[in-house]
Amino acid sequence: MTASACRPQTVYESSTVAIQHCADCQMIHLTMGSITMRMSEHHFSQFSQDISKGFFEFTTAISPQPTMRLMM
Repeated sequence: MTASACRPQTVYESSTVAIQHCADCQMIHLTMGSITMRMSEHHFSQFSQDISKGFFEFTTAISPQPTMRLMM
C-alpha cells in the first residue's frame, strides 16, 4: 500500500501566514512561522469564524466606548 504524497496548493500567503489546501488529503495547512496546523476544511471554516469573532471582541474591548448623553 502506497500513501499518496501531500501536494498542497497555496490559497493565501502574507508575511505572517500561509494558507494551503491539499486536494489529496482534503486538509487545510495553516502555517504561521515555524508552526503548521493541519485541519479539515470544515474545521478551518469554523476556526476562521471564531478568529473573526474573537478579533471583533478584542478590538471592541480595547477601543474607547463613546458615552451617550441625553438632554431632558
